[in-house]
Amino acid sequence: LKRTNTYSRAAMEDYRRMDGATMDPFPLVKEKVQTAVRQLEADMTTWREQLKRTNTYTNQGFQRINRSVRSQLKKLNSHIKALSTTITAVESQRARFPNIDDAELDNRKDFVAQTRTVVDGYHKLITDPATKAKKEEDKRKVEAMRSTDGVENDFHTLGNNRFETQQQEQEELETKQDEVLDDMTTVLGRLGVAAEAIDMELAEHKELIQELDTEVETAQSRMGVAMKKLQKLLGTSSNSKICCLFIMFLMVIILLAIAVFG
Repeated sequence: LKRTNTYSRAAMEDYRRMDGATMDPFPLVKEKVQTAVRQLEADMTTWREQLKRTNTYTNQGFQRINRSVRSQLKKLNSHIKALSTTITAVESQRARFPNIDDAELDNRKDFVAQTRTVVDGYHKLITDPATKAKKEEDKRKVEAMRSTDGVENDFHTLGNNRFETQQQEQEELETKQDEVLDDMTTVLGRLGVAAEAIDMELAEHKELIQELDTEVETAQSRMGVAMKKLQKLLGTSSNSKICCLFIMFLMVIILLAIAVFG
């Protein structure tokens, strides 16, 4: 549970830091998801074979692979939700992501949709009523065999009870973990959306500040040019200086007159 929690937190942290100008995690995460899907497909092949050919109630290999594919499905669902969040971010502010055109955005939507279809298909398979019926039938077979063992059944009662108790405890623990992970995924998804909105707001303010800095630099540059021209004009002769001062004095008088009588 701790490892899965850390994995989910790290994944959501990567997704919500997406910045169109500097970082686009989608290609990297897409590659990771593709690798995870291939691993899941291989494990599901083993899962099917063991479901069909072994007793799922007593076969520890099936129990391990069953836990593994459930964990993989949850991780992939976390990735899919986070990738959907990044797509929503791009759609809501296209100007911030000029490197992602409509064709690329459609490709990303298709990838998420196809991956979701695969994951949902495998999830339905492991939770299918037929799968549950097979497990229950395997359990009944084991119990029936034990009930016909007679004296040997009494001899193994203690060990069998311990096995059943451990298995029940394991199943209860897995159920609780699934509930906790579902809650965590929901909360982390909400936090990811909120953090994405904050990141966008900060990016907008950063752009405004950069524009303001550019305008200030332009104004300072123009002021410097004007001051140089004025210094050059005042430095030509004393008559020019007097004329400029007289003109400036008249402008001040005119502005004062407008302010007082206008």
